[in-house]
Amino acid sequence: MKINKFKKVGLNKYKIYSDNGVLTIYEDVILKYNLLYKKEIDDTLLEKINMDNYKASIYDSALKYIGVRMRSEKEVNEYLLKKGFSLKDIDNTIEKLLSNGLLNDTNFAKSYINDKLYLTNNGPDKIKCELIKLGVEESIIDTLLKEIDNKLLNDKLCKIIDKEIKLNSKLPIIKLKNKIINRCIDLGYKIDSINEILSNINICSNSDIKKDYDKLYSKYKDKYDSYKLRSYLKGKLYQKGYTIDEINKVIDE
Repeated sequence: MKINKFKKVGLNKYKIYSDNGVLTIYEDVILKYNLLYKKEIDDTLLEKINMDNYKASIYDSALKYIGVRMRSEKEVNEYLLKKGFSLKDIDNTIEKLLSNGLLNDTNFAKSYINDKLYLTNNGPDKIKCELIKLGVEESIIDTLLKEIDNKLLNDKLCKIIDKEIKLNSKLPIIKLKNKIINRCIDLGYKIDSINEILSNINICSNSDIKKDYDKLYSKYKDKYDSYKLRSYLKGKLYQKGYTIDEINKVIDE
């Protein structure tokens, strides 16, 4: 077959018109085989061109995928598998991306951690779990997490705790603290860090223990004698999250 005409159809692709039909060829393949106007292409050369063009299509798919945002090696691998490419060709493509500096799990993890720290409330433990799921090696994650400024983490944690206090101020102190701790752990913060901050702030609750006590007293006053009633009400108020001091104070009033 002889090349009769070229037509650019994308950033890096051309349609090649010949007396045998039309081929869509990637620019790198055109350059590799020096495909010029009037060039004759025999069956052996055409087979090589088609094979390299197929590999170029895999690479191009990967480039488009990582062009949207940074990706981990695992993400690219899974994406190309879903596209139906073979494992061998995917491995070769990823190797090429790595050698060209277009794929790097350390750089990906750095960017990911930075985004999560400044754009979300997520803490180190949650970020680590997310990166592990994305296929980043644990040793890389641990090294990068150690570089995080502790002041930044403490400031984030203080803001989260302050918000939780405001949202749940009607809860008794014990329940409020437990809710704060559970929320912060879910977001990926260490229990030691949470308790350290909680120990240095004065948590005020707007819960009305007197109101709860009066309701319970009215409900159970005729069911128990004074001693049993006192013990029962203490237990009920403690279950609601009030401290022993708060309970004794309201009962003794």
